[in-house]
Amino acid sequence: MEETREWTQQHLRLRVGGLCARGGCRYNRHGGGEGALLGDALKATSMAASIGLRGDSDSASHVGTSAPPRSRWAARWGVTAWRGGGGGNNYENRGGRRLESGRNDICACAWGVYARGGCADVAATITRGMSSDGLALLALSKTLILPSFIRTNWSGSDATPCTWNGVGCNGRNRVISLDLSSSEVSGFIGPEIGRLKYMQVLILSANNISGLIPLELGNCSMLEQLDLSQNLLSGNIPASMGSLKKLSSLSLYYNSFNGTIPEELFKNQFLEQVYLHGNQLSGWIPFSVGEMTSLKSLWLHENMLSGVLPSSIGNCTKLEELYLLHNQLSGSIPESLSKIEGLKVFDATTNSFTGEISFSFENCKLEIFILSFNNIKGEIPSWLGNCRSLQQLGFVNNSLSGKIPNFIGLFSNLTYLLLSQNSLTGLIPPEIGNCRLLQWLELDANQLEGTVPEEFANLRNLSKLFLFENHLMGDFPESIWSIQTLESVLIYRNKLTGRLPSVLAELKSLKNITLFDNFFTGVIPQELGVNSPLVQIDFTNNSFVGGIPPNICSGKALRILDLGFNHLNGSIPSSVLDCPSLERLILRDNNLSGSIM
Repeated sequence: MEETREWTQQHLRLRVGGLCARGGCRYNRHGGGEGALLGDALKATSMAASIGLRGDSDSASHVGTSAPPRSRWAARWGVTAWRGGGGGNNYENRGGRRLESGRNDICACAWGVYARGGCADVAATITRGMSSDGLALLALSKTLILPSFIRTNWSGSDATPCTWNGVGCNGRNRVISLDLSSSEVSGFIGPEIGRLKYMQVLILSANNISGLIPLELGNCSMLEQLDLSQNLLSGNIPASMGSLKKLSSLSLYYNSFNGTIPEELFKNQFLEQVYLHGNQLSGWIPFSVGEMTSLKSLWLHENMLSGVLPSSIGNCTKLEELYLLHNQLSGSIPESLSKIEGLKVFDATTNSFTGEISFSFENCKLEIFILSFNNIKGEIPSWLGNCRSLQQLGFVNNSLSGKIPNFIGLFSNLTYLLLSQNSLTGLIPPEIGNCRLLQWLELDANQLEGTVPEEFANLRNLSKLFLFENHLMGDFPESIWSIQTLESVLIYRNKLTGRLPSVLAELKSLKNITLFDNFFTGVIPQELGVNSPLVQIDFTNNSFVGGIPPNICSGKALRILDLGFNHLNGSIPSSVLDCPSLERLILRDNNLSGSIM
């Protein structure tokens, strides 16, 4: 009997932490008798346990109605065998179901235990009943490693978990939300998560949870929001998640999921937001993507997805954000995209898309349109002129040809215009100067000709100006050097002329000025470096005269100073020779004096 009692205690502590399941037993004393062989017919929705009835009793508890016969107990509670015995007992039920009792005391023990005598020892730690949702959370806490402020708050002595940290309940004390985001939780998600049948919101983001998503998560059929993002989860996304038909928001981003996206996952007409970016997902985008007719945001970037973008994407007519960047997608972008008239963001940077841009938007709502680093050919489409809300436009490193359209000047909200590394020809439209919010202008590595428009001086928020490797000529407008926000000016390998005004030395954000292989003349402003955190200066192969500015390294950040192949004279400033940050210094083919040793 002692061995059986010890085994029973250990078994229950291991399985349910020494807790009696729903029905909530409190025993004052048990006496004598052999006990009972416990059945396992009961499930979590009744008592999450089997009931052992202990012989005849001299004292009745009568917490329910009149005492039923043994056959009724057996039929109702799944007791499979009876043993004789007796003894006076006091029993109190505090659980969700009031038990009918009378001549027999009841011990709730999980998973059908053969209890021999001394049932009071098994349930000694029980003070109050615990709901099935609470038991599920306690079981879940065995695999999830919770921080102390949560662990100490999750008490098995509570009747419900509704006051626990991170837990939310409805009016019937059923758990409907669990939010442990950014709580330093680790461990893994156990299958017990599937027992939370009424849960609508599960947020475990920004933790250190590892392992797989349990298949049982698909049993949480009421789930509307699921956020497991920014963890260490791995393995496949289980197809069982396709059973979550009420799901409207799914966030699994920045984990290590691999394998393909299950076809079943996208067969959901209620999904509005799908964030799967920052994983290692491979294979094709499921054709079932078109069944997400409520979809507004689809973020699939930073994976290893391949194949074509399914034409069924056009059925997602409510789509507003489509992020596909940094994958291995190929083929032409489907014309069916034209049906998504409310699309605001389309970013497919760094893929292998080919062909011309065949889709179009008459009532364009695009704010971000980036197809950089693909194999797109043809001209910049004329329908883009309808996109008056554009903020970012990028076609870097494609095979676009033709001219830069004048309608670019209509984009009053444009902040990024990135058209470099194509085969664009003709003049730079002066209308670009109307884009007063422009911060980043890349037109480099094309076949542009003519002069740099004076209107660029109107771009008072410009920080990056990249015009290098074109066929530009004429004087570079001095007024551009007065834009106080300039950080990088890269205009090398053109045929530009002109002088550098003294105002250049007043730019407090200037880090990189690269002018090599042009025809600039005059003196380098002698205050250059005093006010600017310069990192790179490359004036190689121009026609500058005069001396090297004495304070050119004042910012202590200068790494590259190339002044070779000019007509500079005078001595080399000691501040240059002693510059601690300098990594490359080229002064050859000038008329300088002094030693650099």
